[in-house]
Amino acid sequence: MEHEPEGRIIGRIERGLTSDDPELAARMSTLNAQFSGQGRGGGPVPPEAGPRPKQRRSRRRRTVLVLVVIALVGLLLTAVLNASSDGTAPPAGSLTPAVSM
Repeated sequence: MEHEPEGRIIGRIERGLTSDDPELAARMSTLNAQFSGQGRGGGPVPPEAGPRPKQRRSRRRRTVLVLVVIALVGLLLTAVLNASSDGTAPPAGSLTPAVSM
């Protein structure tokens, strides 16, 4: 058995499974036909329903644009809120001195 080619061993296993469970064999043949590019009628399987590539690119571009705008607004707010209003240092009494022990 160890000297048999792999294809013969796989064929033997497949035939055994087919004879044991015909429903499983029918499902497997349907799956094989779908993944090999053939439908039940022998023609090609219709493409998946979903957005077209142009729509996907448009959605991706819009998402990136929104994220960039949010990041820029965040940077602008950070800069404005961290900046001193008149450019001078804050009064000395407004800061709590550090205490070391």
